Amino acid sequence: MENGIRKIDIKKDKNGRYKQVLVTFGPHYGVNIFEKNGRVVFELVATHHGFRADATDLPSELEKLINEVMYNHKDMVIDDLTLDEV
Repeated sequence: MENGIRKIDIKKDKNGRYKQVLVTFGPHYGVNIFEKNGRVVFELVATHHGFRADATDLPSELEKLINEVMYNHKDMVIDDLTLDEV
């Protein structure tokens, strides 16, 4: 199986606004972020299963999930990372 970042699909509307970003990586993982009915939806999947969370408002379903993971997996926390550093 392939590894690394395998594919990035970006879809925009006719005005050039981002509508969907799909990143496929590792042997069978994917992150899908898209807008639906004015909401921002985040999906994290492994092959054919995963989870979906609303990421529109604060606090969001996604933020709650991130906090749960951080609480339950303290050894994996990257609390000092900013999006500008990525």
